[in-house]
Amino acid sequence: KEEFLDPQVLENFAKFVSKEGTDCWFKRDVADFLPLNFHCPRCEGKTFSKGLDILDVWFDSGVSHQAVLKKRSELEFPCALYLEGSDQHRGWFQSSLIPAMCIDAQPPFKSVLTHGHVVDGLGRKMSKSMGNVVPPQDIIKDYGADILRLWVASSDYNEDIRISSQILSRLAEAYRKIRNTARFILSNLYDFNPDTDKVGYENLKTLDKWILWLLDQSLLGPVEKAYNGFEFYRAYKVIYDFCNEKLSMYYLDMVKGRLYTLSATSRERRAAQTAMYEILNVLVRLMAPMLVFTAEEVWQNMPKEAKDASVSSVHLLDWPKCNTEFYKNRTDELMSFDLNIIKLIPDVAGALEEKRNAGVIGSSFDAKINLLTKDEIRYKYLGSFKDQLCEIFKVSQVEISKISDTAKLALASSSGIAIEVGKAEGRKCARCWNYSNTVGQDKTHTLICENCLKAMGGR
Repeated sequence: KEEFLDPQVLENFAKFVSKEGTDCWFKRDVADFLPLNFHCPRCEGKTFSKGLDILDVWFDSGVSHQAVLKKRSELEFPCALYLEGSDQHRGWFQSSLIPAMCIDAQPPFKSVLTHGHVVDGLGRKMSKSMGNVVPPQDIIKDYGADILRLWVASSDYNEDIRISSQILSRLAEAYRKIRNTARFILSNLYDFNPDTDKVGYENLKTLDKWILWLLDQSLLGPVEKAYNGFEFYRAYKVIYDFCNEKLSMYYLDMVKGRLYTLSATSRERRAAQTAMYEILNVLVRLMAPMLVFTAEEVWQNMPKEAKDASVSSVHLLDWPKCNTEFYKNRTDELMSFDLNIIKLIPDVAGALEEKRNAGVIGSSFDAKINLLTKDEIRYKYLGSFKDQLCEIFKVSQVEISKISDTAKLALASSSGIAIEVGKAEGRKCARCWNYSNTVGQDKTHTLICENCLKAMGGR
């Protein structure tokens, strides 16, 4: 049971190969390859058997495309991708390329991806003796399989890939942001049937159209490009930023008033639900390759259109396609809205924070803001969105003033608009928390505003 390699055996084998080919090793008796009177150098035995497992490790692995790809009908030659560590450029990648060129006159792969090696948080090689190995089973036990997958996807594999408990904890926080975004949307689609409750695009608010435009421009397009380029860390980053910034910080926070206080079947509430459904229907498909279990959980619990109702798993869905209706002939309009309205939000938030620190207001709904400009075009533009600005800036009242007082305009932000913040007029509605002069006008319901009274059907 001992293996050995003798130079004379190799010479004899080479002579037979030159005449009969390499199959001679399997066809000929073992005695044909042994020197006369040969015996085991250790036990003096004279009974031998041929090794049948490996001819040469690089050759055997290098022709795996012949043994695997060509022998299995469900696979194709050449394959889509070879991936291995950066040390395999002179190893497996090359040993696969040479025989494929000789046999098939083409490479065995369409693309090659090389990656770094896994190291600890300090950049040290994983070693059992150092005690810095992080077993995948422990990660799954502590965090779940999707966190392990997210760590892989979020890593730039062009460099050595670091892993530590701190890195995993940060990723767990990022995962929760993505999961909670989907969870919030789901919780507000509980009464939404996309086949009957969708609002036509023309009846959406500009804010809804804006987020659907970004769905294609800032999410679907960049994520698809990243996946096609095997840049999974970019795909993860785009998905995370969209959930964290565009949705959580902006859109979903803005439309809470519509979702929570308007009539359940009102067009405005259904418009917000329509936008959220379209977002989730794309988001769940984009995150599925990385967050396979979370995406499946979302798909099983979200409302579905009739055409998708029979699809049993998110992983059987078609890849999402951009809906050109979301921005067809409207790109300039939506870019202007983003530049002139959405970009004002940080300035308004800063002005509100100053008054909050001064004790003038508590919640942003305690405030009335006045947008001051001396520019006629900007004044008219802001005025065209006057009925939507309270929702966008999360305040009770918004005024727009055209002035010539350069002293006031000296306080203007880079947008050329000065922002004044004061206490909102009227009383606070107990239902929507907005201030209104209509609170108390109804003698039966003295604590709510006229908007809430309408939402409740006048009851």
